[in-house]
Amino acid sequence: MNSGNFFPLSRLDGCAEIVSRVLRRRFGSERHGAKLIARAADVSPRTARNWMAGSCVPRGDELMRLMSECDELAEAIFQKVREGRCPEE
Repeated sequence: MNSGNFFPLSRLDGCAEIVSRVLRRRFGSERHGAKLIARAADVSPRTARNWMAGSCVPRGDELMRLMSECDELAEAIFQKVREGRCPEE
């Protein structure tokens, strides 16, 4: 019985890397990039710097706010989800 999609942890590894890469590409050249991210996600600039460094990842609500502000991040996350889906049986 298929109760939905199963995402093996190994396929979803790299979330911090994805978030970090996209945020650095999108905001890294900005003088106050971390502050812009912090405002968009309603977090501290230190938290935003940690995301940019890849040392931690946004929580669900923070990630959703970031994705609504940054189309590149939304597309990268959706691509990772598509890659992790189990084939239809």
